[in-house]
Amino acid sequence: MEPLIFSHEIGIIAGVFLVGAYGLMNFGVLTTDSPLYQALNVLGALGFAYTAVSPFNPGLLLTEIVWIIVAVGFLWKIFTRRTKASNEATVIELVAPGTPTGDKETAGREVPVAG
Repeated sequence: MEPLIFSHEIGIIAGVFLVGAYGLMNFGVLTTDSPLYQALNVLGALGFAYTAVSPFNPGLLLTEIVWIIVAVGFLWKIFTRRTKASNEATVIELVAPGTPTGDKETAGREVPVAG
């Protein structure tokens, strides 16, 4: 069976992505919670999965599918955590100095702070 179109080139690029991400993480340039690190993992794993289709290599294909699932899961975690943090930051209640925070009059609404 013939390899898929550009299989060799895609395999080389996939290897560069995976090894590059690993190297950048080990040198402290990227962290595992970096979207770029996880994106490089997804792209590299997609490339290797493509090369595993023809000629069929079930071990490599299964490994890369799991790798993709894990990396996409971490990307989801990264972006949902950032969205949650930014939402929490915008819902800060402002209370004037000397006003008790439990005051029924000011509870649940923003009160301008005298400058």
